[in-house]
Amino acid sequence: MKKEIVLRDRLRLIGILTVSFLVISTGILWVIVSIRKGDTAGAVFGSIIAISILAFALFVYRRGNRDMKEGYPLQDERSKRVMEKATSKAFLVSLYLLMAIGYLSDDIIKFRDVSQATSFAVGGMAILFLMFWIYYNKKEI
Repeated sequence: MKKEIVLRDRLRLIGILTVSFLVISTGILWVIVSIRKGDTAGAVFGSIIAISILAFALFVYRRGNRDMKEGYPLQDERSKRVMEKATSKAFLVSLYLLMAIGYLSDDIIKFRDVSQATSFAVGGMAILFLMFWIYYNKKEI
């Protein structure tokens, strides 16, 4: 039973690294395309995203690897609870973010097209989730 849990956690950790690598690769391609087009802002923004994801992926991998070496499971009841709370709060606040983007996009916020507004919303959702995850991870649940 213990070996099955360790194997499952190891596969989950490898999956996290694989997905992170694919997202970082996409960000690097975005940077390259932006540089070729002469879009400096896109290149800088893509670089920041790729570096942020790399840092977070390394943090998750090192922490998960350390916990596995010490004999702890990759996900326990507390980490599941933190994830549930952060996800639900981020979802609810994201609804208000989407309504604000829709309301403000007519006069105050000028988006180039719908895809730019969508990208802004998805980025905002990711940032909200990260903020709630950090908050609930530090808070005693």
